[in-house]
Amino acid sequence: MVISFRLSESAYEPYREAVEKSGVGRSAFFRQLFTDNRSKVILTEKKIHTEDYNKYLHLVNKISNNINQLARLLNGAEKVGKVTHQQYATGLNTLNSIRLMLLSKLGRKE
Repeated sequence: MVISFRLSESAYEPYREAVEKSGVGRSAFFRQLFTDNRSKVILTEKKIHTEDYNKYLHLVNKISNNINQLARLLNGAEKVGKVTHQQYATGLNTLNSIRLMLLSKLGRKE
C-alpha cells in the first residue's frame, strides 16, 4: 500500500538535520518513524566521500583490474606452454603478494 504526504518547508525543517544524518532517504526515515512507532530515530553519521577518496577508489579498481588481466595472461601462457611451471608459479606468487599488500594498505584481510 502506498501512503504519501507532503510537508511544507517549515514543517519539514525540524526533521531536516535528522534525515541528513540518518544515512537513509526521506522515505525510509519517515517509514521507520511511523511503522516502528518510534518517538526517536537513532542517527548514524552519513559518510560523505571526499574527492581524494573517490580518486583512490578509482585507482584501486584499476589496480585490481590490471592484476586480473595479468593473471589471465599468465594462465593462458601456461596452458599453451609459453611459460614453464616454475615461471607460472613465480608469477602467481608475485601477483598474490601485490594483492595482499594492497589489501593490507586498505586495512582489509583476506
